[in-house]
Amino acid sequence: MEGRDLLAGTVFATLLCFKHIFMYVAPAYFVYLLRHYCAVYRNGRLNMKASVGRVVKLGSAVALVFGVSFGPFVAMGQMSQVLGRLFPFKRGLCHAFWAPNFWALYVFTDRILSITGASQLASSTRGRVGDTRFAILPNVTPLFTFVATLVAMAPALLVLMRRNLRPEHFVQSLVLCALASFMFGWHVHEKAIILIAVPLGVLTMSPRVLRMHAILTTAGFYSLLPLLFGVQELVPKMCVLLIWTLCSLWLMRAKVSAWACLTRVERVYISGFGLLFVATELIPCVFGRLEFLPLALVSVYSALGITFAWINLAYDFITAP
Repeated sequence: MEGRDLLAGTVFATLLCFKHIFMYVAPAYFVYLLRHYCAVYRNGRLNMKASVGRVVKLGSAVALVFGVSFGPFVAMGQMSQVLGRLFPFKRGLCHAFWAPNFWALYVFTDRILSITGASQLASSTRGRVGDTRFAILPNVTPLFTFVATLVAMAPALLVLMRRNLRPEHFVQSLVLCALASFMFGWHVHEKAIILIAVPLGVLTMSPRVLRMHAILTTAGFYSLLPLLFGVQELVPKMCVLLIWTLCSLWLMRAKVSAWACLTRVERVYISGFGLLFVATELIPCVFGRLEFLPLALVSVYSALGITFAWINLAYDFITAP
């Protein structure tokens, strides 16, 4: 944002070594730095010598960071163990508690279809961590999720292809890149929604973005509540939910409040989280032996809002001047 691109690339490489979840937004950083820092134009033409020099400078800084971080593991022959922990493909497509993304809808659809079929419910419907197999729908491989994620990142990269590239376009690309990874990634954790909500909050000066921010953050943050599953945590969860709802819908403003920007259907959807909280948190006994159904309902209902927000944000960011 301040034009210190080389420092930004180095800091991001360091951040990536601390927590590899930031790979979700790495393509946005790569394309932005390639265009905004490495590509040097003089008199309207690309200066190859200056551009190559900047590529070498940025590449050297990033290589130094990765060398310091992973060099000892390579020297001790432990790199395969590190990669196995960083990319746990054997853990299955979804967590025991499904992240509210496309795969939550996919798994839930498979469960509904399996009710009328003869197949037994697969591991994805039993809440176990391991190989995910479906009863009716085709199984999903890590390679398929990788390709789907790259395709879904196309809007994020299109935003960075503008001629009049500005810092806010980079933030828009970060949001869309993180959303694509969240929606279609392998073994996504629900806490990854924070990678989307934080940069999106910077863009809420526009009423349209503020509207999608309200839907996405309400759905995304609500989906985190089941992580606090103890009875003693019920009141704190309720207070956090009410405080965030007040802040996001009425206190955050772009000339008008987010609640005023919402359509009637969107207001009904957000209000539905109150009913969902009562059903899944206050009277879970209504589900009887279907112990996993409350978690599934939270994931699926939240996924509907996040998917809706992703589609709208992608359209708004691509078509915006």
